Amino acid sequence: MLEENNNHKMVKDNVLISIITINLNNLNGLKNTVDSVLSQSFQSFEYIVIDGDSIDGSIDYLHSLGSSLNRLISEKDNGIYDAMNKGIQIASGQYLLFLNSGDCFFNGDSLKSIAEVSGQAEIIYGNMAVADNHNTRIQYYPNRLNKRYFMFDTLPHPSTLIRRELFMKYGKYNTSYSIVSDWAFFLDTIIGGNVTYRYVNATVSVFNLQGISSQSGSHSIIRKEMDNYLSAHYRVYYFYYKVLWSIRYYPKRIMQKIGLIPEYN
Repeated sequence: MLEENNNHKMVKDNVLISIITINLNNLNGLKNTVDSVLSQSFQSFEYIVIDGDSIDGSIDYLHSLGSSLNRLISEKDNGIYDAMNKGIQIASGQYLLFLNSGDCFFNGDSLKSIAEVSGQAEIIYGNMAVADNHNTRIQYYPNRLNKRYFMFDTLPHPSTLIRRELFMKYGKYNTSYSIVSDWAFFLDTIIGGNVTYRYVNATVSVFNLQGISSQSGSHSIIRKEMDNYLSAHYRVYYFYYKVLWSIRYYPKRIMQKIGLIPEYN
């Protein structure tokens, strides 16, 4: 493991939040992410970057940041969740937040908006702006989370604080899945483990739609991975999920096939 610590600032004792950024050959997106982190008004955090051995100049840029980074690892990995697990392993904050390359905080007070209620729950989440080349919309999240909610949605990891101890108790992200491991983690902790959570009605981050979960063809992968996880770990829940999914989506799919509404990937 290549771990760069020279000239990096010392981590404060009892640091509240570890911000973890995953990057692979996304220099422009990485710069936007880093700028948004370093400009936060709330400063009780450590900043960790896990790079997958980029060849686009990302490493030189990260080295140029000097003491602005607390930890930097650059080496090949086995996918996004493997890289995120490396960040979890070295994080020292009470809470973790994953702001991956290309994603940004919504404004300079975004981290403050959810840090202010830290300690009141094990998982704290806010809203997320979703950006593409043409517009930005705000994705709002509910106050209450239940099984039905997680059949069709998840929490936004760029807008969510997660108690570090939860990864010790429930395990890190499952690298067998390419897209839904964060959803599976929230399902295991909030539904399976009944951990405490709190919603903050503030927009915390901006999610870039260029990510893997938004790419063409990802919908079918997500469905397959969710099916596999639920059938393996939540059998009763799985059958309920299949019935509701059929009621919600099959009529829509029929209308798409006959041309009444546009097709989707």
